Amino acid sequence: MIPEDTIDYNIRKTWYSISKMYNKTANEYMASMSLGMLILNIDIYDGTPSTQIGPLMGMESTSLSRSLSNLEDRGIITRERDSSDRRKSIIRLTKYGIESREIAKKAVMDFNNKVMEHFEEEEIDEFFKFLKKVNEITKSL
Repeated sequence: MIPEDTIDYNIRKTWYSISKMYNKTANEYMASMSLGMLILNIDIYDGTPSTQIGPLMGMESTSLSRSLSNLEDRGIITRERDSSDRRKSIIRLTKYGIESREIAKKAVMDFNNKVMEHFEEEEIDEFFKFLKKVNEITKSL
């Protein structure tokens, strides 16, 4: 079997193209696609506990810690102690962080809408079913 005929190859190749596209936009604003995706997972109003961000992003704690430090250094987020549990910290977006989040959100929505223009709703539904099954299979291996 040639690589082009494998599911893995096609998912990786597609994700590489998507991340390259997002990085092009992110480089103009906040350094990387992963930082843009990270701020999309922070609740605008209540902030998000740092312990919840890793699982949402599929990131290890060391990578997450570096990314959060990077965002904090850039003035995009702040870390506050949780008032009910002083061991936890809540990640909040600054005003600049909210502006950056809107840029990241627009990039995601623009891409989503552009892709949706080229497919029927039924095709999109089947695509999501397929990806969910692949995800379930990988979790069982």
